[in-house]
Amino acid sequence: MIKALFKKQMLEVFSWVYFDRKNGKNRSKGGIIGYAALYLLLFGFLGVFFFQMAKTLCKPLSDAGLGWLYFALMGLIAVAMGVFGSVFNTYSSLYKAKDNDFLLSLPVPSGKILMIRLCGVYFMGLMYELIIAIPTILVYFISVKPTVLSVVLNLLLPLVLSVFVLTLSCILGFFVAIISSKVKRKNIITVILSLVFIAAYYYVYAKSYQIIQSILAAPEKVGNSVKSILYPFYRMGLGAEGDVLSYLIFTLMVAALFFVTYLVLSRSFLSIATANKGAAKKAYKEKAAKTSSIEKALLLKELRNFLGCSVYMLNCGLGIVMMPIAAVAVLIKGADLSAILSEILGEHANVLPLLAAAAVCMLCSMNDITSPSVSLEGKNLWLVQSFPVPAKKVLHAKLQLHLILTVIPAALLAVCLCIAFKISLPYAILILAFILIFIFLMALIGLALNLKMPNLNWTDPTVPVKQSLCVMIALFGGWAIVMALGGLYLLVMKFITPLVFLITACVVLAVICVLLLKWIDTKGAKIFETL
Repeated sequence: MIKALFKKQMLEVFSWVYFDRKNGKNRSKGGIIGYAALYLLLFGFLGVFFFQMAKTLCKPLSDAGLGWLYFALMGLIAVAMGVFGSVFNTYSSLYKAKDNDFLLSLPVPSGKILMIRLCGVYFMGLMYELIIAIPTILVYFISVKPTVLSVVLNLLLPLVLSVFVLTLSCILGFFVAIISSKVKRKNIITVILSLVFIAAYYYVYAKSYQIIQSILAAPEKVGNSVKSILYPFYRMGLGAEGDVLSYLIFTLMVAALFFVTYLVLSRSFLSIATANKGAAKKAYKEKAAKTSSIEKALLLKELRNFLGCSVYMLNCGLGIVMMPIAAVAVLIKGADLSAILSEILGEHANVLPLLAAAAVCMLCSMNDITSPSVSLEGKNLWLVQSFPVPAKKVLHAKLQLHLILTVIPAALLAVCLCIAFKISLPYAILILAFILIFIFLMALIGLALNLKMPNLNWTDPTVPVKQSLCVMIALFGGWAIVMALGGLYLLVMKFITPLVFLITACVVLAVICVLLLKWIDTKGAKIFETL
């Protein structure tokens, strides 16, 4: 029984290799090989990056007698990568697994079920950890002449370190499960946490060179800080260099922490795994039913679909977050940016309004809310089709959601740019008009593409959102339109002013919008009715 459960858990954890979520079927052997090769290529690319980082740190620190600091720093990065790759798997496999009730009904102790699930989390964390651990060890073997004992301990180190990754993942997953069981809007929290991680990732990536240089400039100071604050990593680093006592101390620390964590999880596993997820039940209170118009009801339906799917929000609504951030940055650094651009452009400084409009439109293109909106109806499409309303009203609701969620932050950013660049009122009005027309155009293009290329047979919303050709075309198509207009202006700038060009662009895009809207209301509506 235990062997069968372990095999089942491993198949579940690595189902992304052999199972195609797009059609709900297992991949062919060629598909499995191709998909595995794709991920190996991705992991290899990351490995090359960390190999270069390790190469930069290893020799200088080893020559300074601080080889342990090299292992401590790279080990810290490996742990962070492993935890990132497995923490949400911990939550989903331990507490949110769909077969928890079935497994708990079997004549198998809950402690063994917990241990089997932890094995899945362990191997997932190990996979991500090895992306950093393998380059770290290889660079050390190449740059330093290690002893036989050091080689053996280095080869065993990833296995011990991955238990530490498992422990941290379990602790974080435990808190995620507790919070998730108390919070109603889990998708909003997922989006916020994801945005925080993305921001932290890009900040660290942008500062990585400076961080490495600061470490190499004062390695003793950094070493003292690591020794006092991250003592287990200090022992781990010494152990990797061949200090058996330090290696044993680090291993015992990891084992003790895991043992305590396992005791806590084993006592709370049943209560959290069988808890009724979601907000606390509320007592029924009789209230008068509120009626609303058809348009409002359809719009609220689309909004609930958007807010109910974190993948949808993150991948198709990132501009909603980026534009306000850009607006704040423009207010703070707008004067300096205007001065720099004016100096660069020189006698062509009159194109600043066009650059402002182009910048806002580029960020607007990050919102492609309509492009997967039809596909996301999925197998429930028949419910929408059965509504006693014209199909075009359903499609209009999808357009309205895109406009509402994009126009407001875009207008805020446009106003901030106009203030920072000291753009005159006629230009400012034209810029706002152009941006509004551009947003409407992108909403129409996304919806039209999805009507022509729908995918209604998905088993995971990630498929129509992240693996859809129409989403990719909508995203990069917006950038392509902006760049094409910029290239066109460079060709005609000797003959017309920016003001005339902006007016012409508004008229041309507005005509395209009218034609696309007419197509959606007629042929597009018929396509929607027959999907």
